[in-house]
Amino acid sequence: MAQEPQQSLGRYELLAQLGRGGMAETWRARLVGAAGVTKPVLIKKVLPEHANDEAFIAMFISEARISATLSHGNIAQVFDFGRMDGQYFLAMELVDGQPLHRVLRRAAKTGLASMPIPLATYIALEMCRGLHYAHSRTDDQGVPLHIVHRDISPDNVLISYEGQVKIVDFGIAKARMLSSFHTEPGIVRGKYLYFSPEQARGLAVDARTDVWATGLVLYEMLCGQSPVSGTEALVMSKLAHGEFPSPREVRKDLPAALNEIVMRALSVDASLRYESANAFGDALAAFLHSFAPRFGTTNLAYLVRELFREDLLQQGRDLAVPASFVEELSAWRGTQHAPTRALSKPVRIPTEAVPTARMPGRLKSEAPATPPEPEARSSRGWLLAACGLVAMVSLAILPWVLDAGPPPAPPPPPEPVLPQEPLGDVGSTDSPGQGFVPQTPEPSDPTSEVEGAAVDPREASIAEYREPTSLRLDSRRHVFRAPVDMVAFSPLDESVTYSLWEPAYSAGLGQRAVLEPDAHLGQPIFYLLGGDAIPAAQRQGVVPARPLALQGIRSISLFTVGEPIKADLPQQGVSLRDSRERVERRFVFHPEPMRVSALDGFELRGLDSRQTYTVSLAPVGEGVFLRGRTGGASNHAACVGWAPSSVTPKLDRFGNTLRTPPVRFFLSGTREVVKVRGLQVMRCGLLDDDVSDNEGELEVRIASADARRARGPSPGASPRDEEAARLYAQAQRLSRAGKDHDAFLLAEDCLSNVPEQASCLLLSGAMQARLNRMDGALERYRTFVKRYPAHPETARVRRLIEEYARTR
Repeated sequence: MAQEPQQSLGRYELLAQLGRGGMAETWRARLVGAAGVTKPVLIKKVLPEHANDEAFIAMFISEARISATLSHGNIAQVFDFGRMDGQYFLAMELVDGQPLHRVLRRAAKTGLASMPIPLATYIALEMCRGLHYAHSRTDDQGVPLHIVHRDISPDNVLISYEGQVKIVDFGIAKARMLSSFHTEPGIVRGKYLYFSPEQARGLAVDARTDVWATGLVLYEMLCGQSPVSGTEALVMSKLAHGEFPSPREVRKDLPAALNEIVMRALSVDASLRYESANAFGDALAAFLHSFAPRFGTTNLAYLVRELFREDLLQQGRDLAVPASFVEELSAWRGTQHAPTRALSKPVRIPTEAVPTARMPGRLKSEAPATPPEPEARSSRGWLLAACGLVAMVSLAILPWVLDAGPPPAPPPPPEPVLPQEPLGDVGSTDSPGQGFVPQTPEPSDPTSEVEGAAVDPREASIAEYREPTSLRLDSRRHVFRAPVDMVAFSPLDESVTYSLWEPAYSAGLGQRAVLEPDAHLGQPIFYLLGGDAIPAAQRQGVVPARPLALQGIRSISLFTVGEPIKADLPQQGVSLRDSRERVERRFVFHPEPMRVSALDGFELRGLDSRQTYTVSLAPVGEGVFLRGRTGGASNHAACVGWAPSSVTPKLDRFGNTLRTPPVRFFLSGTREVVKVRGLQVMRCGLLDDDVSDNEGELEVRIASADARRARGPSPGASPRDEEAARLYAQAQRLSRAGKDHDAFLLAEDCLSNVPEQASCLLLSGAMQARLNRMDGALERYRTFVKRYPAHPETARVRRLIEEYARTR
């Protein structure tokens, strides 16, 4: 809101406050020079109440020092820095436009759910150019400054009414020239939604961190939404592990080439990303040229002007926007992504040759034109109609002329898979509500086949519990791999003895006779030691509550194992003490981003949550060697156990679903026995960071600890199981009667009672395929294949998915 002119800051006259938030405020101002010469500027000054905040002032000064050295068309320039009346201020370029986050929000409100592909690509391209300039800056002696923005987000990208793209706010950038401005281990800065994996873990960052954030901004522009949502810790965890859909899964019409570019920029492994912002920009430029060779940069200016037309008019400004662009914008709003889909061959058919507002199917939301009254029809009207008809016919046959004939019609979709067996005795399985349980091939034979289709080695590592059970962990396949970037303490002196412990570690965890899912149960932090002199048997373990003496170590990696659970997010502190200097270092452990996937472990299903089981280790032959035979045997394993969410959930006092964290434990040696209860599924694996020198196998033995364990099948079906069986039988009858839609609805009702029930998944997929809802059918079929890898129908469903993919 505009305010009365304020007192001057030296040569600057403050005109109107533009914003106030955090610890600073921004003002529209005017630089008053000699002879009445003036220049519009933006003044950013520290609020008086924060003038004594040393940390913030240091960051504010760092922004001034860094930004003042940057002069590039895609970076908002800083002209001056000063202090007056005890207030620090920056004088910087006034960008006449809007921040990108407001552009996206306004676009969504006006019916444009996502940015047109050429415009989104162009904005990201311009961001890359500005960032590369900052990344490659050197000092006066030519030494690289290694400037990294570290806070790229739509808030810090401005789009001017002239179509310029400007990056602002280098306030938390890190540069070598600012030796005092550093980040302690475990401390992260920036907006968590745009954290790179290494930034989320509090590790050192470089230019590839900005590549990641730019990729996320591009994803958001293309899809109209962020890749993930949820709490801060959950978002950081999913992004850090790459657990989000690709842009093309969200926006179906996105070209595969652009989808590949975005996903490379969002590689979890920094070494797989574009090595620089310039390389990322070059890839975007090549795509933009091939996809829209006649793209004009003024379209970005027109978009911002049109979106904020009312705001401009209130300011007495009427910036021109061509009627042709307004018409194109209406088409974008009507069909979201149709303008880019219409030009499958942009080089062969120029944009101006295709009247977009008249293309069939372009404006789905447009009301049909009302035909004129007979008396109003004139010879001129008939002439226009005839010309329009000729134009439509020409457009219809133009692709045939250019391609020398119409394209061949795709083959019809294959016949959908229907369940070949009845629902079965849903109450007779060890894992409630799964219907007939697939019989898995022997885990020791990863090449076994089901109906001629090779089974994925990971899928073959699944077994059903039969009393007693033993799992063979292969030292190359069944490994929970800890990435090298999860190092928490490094470098360390191998000649020094260190003490490692977690002061807040729950003492109850180690004292409990039986481990079971419990929201109040302390979760272990696993460690992996680095150092050539460390025996393989001592490299891994759980950080204890009391100091553990370690010798000959170079580094310590910390991590947790398993999938994220909302109740499993509290941060924990790990301490390391140098015995020689008696200096204590502390690392803030974030469980979600510093998490190792358990998907490569051996999975055991069908445990009875009411039973208590003993878990122990036994070497197979000479045992496991994780650092070659010279490093000695290492008989250790980690396990994660849980009960699926399909089991009746608990509710807290507010009525919210309460999900308890999984049980995680570490087995050390062949004499240790752990007792667990309340589990239905368990995954076990070895802990390592490199499997290239691994040898041998290790056996995990699971047996019932209850002397009076009931034999035979479990009790009868639950009410949910019985209702699912009834719905399935009714859906089958409707399917045979040709009532596909009704059968589909009942199959979905079945799945709402018993999630991922095999027969209902197949029936739902088949009915959706008959209704031509291919996306839904494929989703159900893929869930079936993932959930039941060794089911008799799985091979046929896999082939069906492949056939569908070829016909689409």
